[in-house]
Order: sequence, then C-alpha cells, then structure tokens
Amino acid sequence: DINMMPFSLFFLPSWVLILSCIPFSHGFLPIHQQLNFRILALKEENELDPNTTSISEDDNLILCVGDALLDCIATNEARGWSVDETTTKNAWTAFPGGGAPANVATALVKLGTPSALCACLGMDDDGDLLQSILTNTGVNTLLLQRTDKLPTRRVMVTRSIEGDREFGGFYDNRAADEFADSLLDAASIQVEELLLQRCQWIVCSTLSLAFPKSKEAITQLVEHALQQKNVKLLVDVNWRPVFWQPQHTESHARDTILQLVQKAHVVKLTDQEAEWLFGIPDALENPTRVHNELSKNAQAVLVTAGEKGASYSLFGCTGRVEAFHVPVVETTGAGDAFTAGFLHALCTTIQPNRSEDKEEMDMLSQEEKAEAANDVIRFASAVGALTCTKEGAIAAQPTLDQVESFLIHGEKVWS
Repeated sequence: DINMMPFSLFFLPSWVLILSCIPFSHGFLPIHQQLNFRILALKEENELDPNTTSISEDDNLILCVGDALLDCIATNEARGWSVDETTTKNAWTAFPGGGAPANVATALVKLGTPSALCACLGMDDDGDLLQSILTNTGVNTLLLQRTDKLPTRRVMVTRSIEGDREFGGFYDNRAADEFADSLLDAASIQVEELLLQRCQWIVCSTLSLAFPKSKEAITQLVEHALQQKNVKLLVDVNWRPVFWQPQHTESHARDTILQLVQKAHVVKLTDQEAEWLFGIPDALENPTRVHNELSKNAQAVLVTAGEKGASYSLFGCTGRVEAFHVPVVETTGAGDAFTAGFLHALCTTIQPNRSEDKEEMDMLSQEEKAEAANDVIRFASAVGALTCTKEGAIAAQPTLDQVESFLIHGEKVWS
C-alpha cells in the first residue's frame, strides 16, 4: 500500500485525502508554478559518515518511530506458493529493510529530506546490517537501540502470482513478541531538545503498539514531541492480527490503536482497516466519514484501496487518480515509499512555520489549489510506483532524480 504527507494544511480548513495502495495518474504535470518547490540536495554516499549521529541546526527532519526488521521475501519462482512450500524449498531471499518506520526513514533521505529512526535492533548480524544500511543511507540513528536479549525480527513474505506480498509469519516460527523491536525502551530514549526543535513530523506505525514495552516508549516519545510547538504526528494504521498476543482481543487491539490515532494530525489506513477500526465499509467513497470519527487534531486522512485507485479531498478540492502502469516485481514497501514521497513533496513545497508560505497559499485560487494538490499526490504516487519495480523495501526505493525522470518521461520508458 502507499502513504502520506505534511504542510500548511495547517493553515487551511481541515481536509481528507484518499489514496491508492498502487501509484496513480498518468503523464507529467509539474508542481504548480506558484509554489516554490524547495528540494533538499541528496547527499552523495561517499560524503556520509556512518558514525555521525548529530543533527545540524539547518535540518528540518522527520522522526520515524517503531519497528525495523528484515523481509524474507519469496523468490520469483515461488510466486503463489504457500509458506510451507517456500520454506521446504528454501525459496526465500532476505532483504535488509522492513518495518514502516525504517522504510519511510530511508526513502525520505533518498529523496532529500533528513530523517531519524527510533527503533530497537538485536545484537546480531541482521541488526548490524540494518544499522549499517541506515547510517550509510544517511538516516540519523541517535535514537536507535540495540539489545542482546532477542534477535532482530525477520518477517516471512510470500508473493501472489501477480507479485503482491502477503505476510507469512515470523522467522523460525517464533512468537510475535520474541524479537528485538518488542523491547523498545522508554528509559533508554534520550530525546535531545535539539532534535525535537528541528523535528517537523513524527511518523508512527501501529505494529509496535502490540508490545507493552514498545507501546510505552512510543507513547512517551509522542507525548513529549507533541509538546513542541511545531511537531505534527502522522500515524500509519497497520492491523496485523499476528503481531498481537493471543490473550489480546480485537477489541483491546482496536482501543490501543485508537488511542494513538486520536492524537494524530494525519492518519493513513486502508479501506479494510477503516472498516475494522471504525465500522465504515465505504471509506474509499466517503473519506469524510473517517475524518468525522477523528479528533479535532486530524487535518488529513488517507484511505488506500490498492487496485481500486483513490479519491481525495484536499484544500477543499476533491478528485480521482488512476494507477501508474509499471512492471510490478513486488509491492513490499510501496506504501512506505508513498508516505515518504508525500511527506517530502509537502515539506519541500510549503513549510508550516513560514509565514510567506501561508500567504502564498492564501493567494491561490481554488483551481490552483486543486492543481497543486494533484501535483503533490502524483509525486508521492510515482515514488510508490517505482518501488514496485524492484525487490526489497529499501533497495527498491528511488532517488529524487529517478522520480523526476519518471514524471517527465512517463510510464513508457519503464514498460
């Protein structure tokens, strides 16, 4: 599925956005000429210092909080196979990167937006590999924790004939709470005030809420961050029953997730999750029904619906978009890449704290706002689309140059 956003939506009336899990729209439409699309230069890999965790005063970063893991994805020959068959034939490939927060963090940096990750990895080879990838990509790891009590999580991902991924369980048949990300420790999180002063957004997935220790850490960090004047919260609802302990009822899980959702400024969820969380079966057609279920803090809602495409309401404008046509290898991480693309486009288009940006938006006509909204959504959709053309949630993420080239030349060069 595909994700998200930030910006001076906070100077505008509340709005709701519906987006597709698969990228949408066709052809190239430049970001509206009246918006100064401020792009942050992507650091060259040889300029990155893996030991650097400080945050410069110029950074306006996005802090991603929650899980980081490895995806063990069924090979191409194993499309349509069951977990047992894939395991018996050893048809898995382990890809570094997984977990929405880690994926969003790396995708943001590849696009040029600074990010940091707060997560817990095991003291093992998988943890070493993930930390190395994060730091070499340029993600700030000041809040990254390591533990020798449990291993880094591996998620087994099967693939349909079409390439869509399906969660197939955890490595070595371990229980959900037998991995390092369940041990994110609130007491170990040293939230530097400089980090929060430079933070624009907190991005949280709800998977880690299934584990009491991680839930406590996330809750405390979010509450502390939201006390800062300009920090906004984006919550990506991920309902995966397999992550929750047997003694936890669906009602308990729903209530736990809702507690975080009701604090969010932006909520992203699928149409199925909207029905599960709010009892709304037609969220794609009626996104305002979801929006009406949220607190007054909610300034955006995203409801994804895969191949059904998406509808949206933004800046008081509504519309529909179609999917980009790209050769799909597999869709793992596409939703996270979309979240990063959306956040990057919005943050680099309009800064919430800049009065000149607010004035610029106020000067736009309704038609111009509709065009600007469409441009931002299409950019995010392109990021998600390109992530579907390769394997690996992190490895497949495109750079800013690749996204811009795709938008300029269209799908024909990728077919």
